[in-house]
Amino acid sequence: MSAPRTVRRRGLKTWSALGNLGRRPTEYEIVTHNLNHTTGPVPLEMGPEVHGNRWLIEHRDNTELSVADWDGFRDPDAVTYGSYVAMQDDQETYVEGLLEQFDSDGHDIAMGSSTLDYLATVLTPSRYLAHGQQMLSAYVQQLAPTSYVATAAAFQTADQLRRVQLVSYRSTQLARTHPDLTFGTGERAIWEQHPDWTTVREALEHALVEFDWDRTLVATQLVVKPVADLVFLDELGRELVAAGSPLDALIVENLARDARRSRNWTGALLRFLTDPQDCDASAANTAVLQAVLDDWAPRGHAALDAAARLVATAGARTAAEIAESARTSWRAFLATAGLSIDGG
Repeated sequence: MSAPRTVRRRGLKTWSALGNLGRRPTEYEIVTHNLNHTTGPVPLEMGPEVHGNRWLIEHRDNTELSVADWDGFRDPDAVTYGSYVAMQDDQETYVEGLLEQFDSDGHDIAMGSSTLDYLATVLTPSRYLAHGQQMLSAYVQQLAPTSYVATAAAFQTADQLRRVQLVSYRSTQLARTHPDLTFGTGERAIWEQHPDWTTVREALEHALVEFDWDRTLVATQLVVKPVADLVFLDELGRELVAAGSPLDALIVENLARDARRSRNWTGALLRFLTDPQDCDASAANTAVLQAVLDDWAPRGHAALDAAARLVATAGARTAAEIAESARTSWRAFLATAGLSIDGG
């Protein structure tokens, strides 16, 4: 008589928290999955009536977007802390090389008055815009319903800080080379008082007081950031060459790489929310996003036109040409998720 067969029970898989993937999770998934400790009936480990808990429940958990599993979203670039640090280290090495090379060639000393005026009006005040975008990105991260979105927004926040730092560095360089001008001291007045900067600033300030996460997502990722990036990075880079500052054109072009990575994950998130294959509530989510976008699009159009007028002062292209180029890119970015900036 043969011995009874031993039945071996299969234990939990090492990566069971990620569900039945049918494969080993990627490094990105391993270090990003389920890091959000604020989900649940009482988000923070304090009393339910604590202000932080009430804020998260009201402005994140009770928003109108509906998703069965937020952890189903993935950043298409799969950025991790390690890959981000390595990537940006390379970018900073490149920019430092540019600064050293152009400084040794006397780039800033050789600038004419029209070039310096252009930089003082358009480029150096943009550090205030970048700082406002940094705060917006941080709020998107803070209230994100999944660590996959929060991580992408955190790296976006770091990108904005990098932009603040580089523009501030250029302001200091220009101030040292041209101490008779107002670089480093006059940007705030331009940011606050120039009529076109005022229109851009108003859009930023209105976004900063959008507290519901779905509305913040639209205001920040679908309006303020793409408009600001498309005009003050992509379009400005082309104008800086004509204005006589190839160094700043190369710096802005480098910063635009960060902005494109932001649009990558934002576009993926929009498609995740609005694609019937990914989300059962796709039609409802599309309606929610479009309704908020309809509220915000007029302010975005006004900011885009004002930004184009600022950038056009170099004279290479008209404000209308710059605005149309940026608006075409803005439309195309949103159209991939079936959204429109032209009144639905």
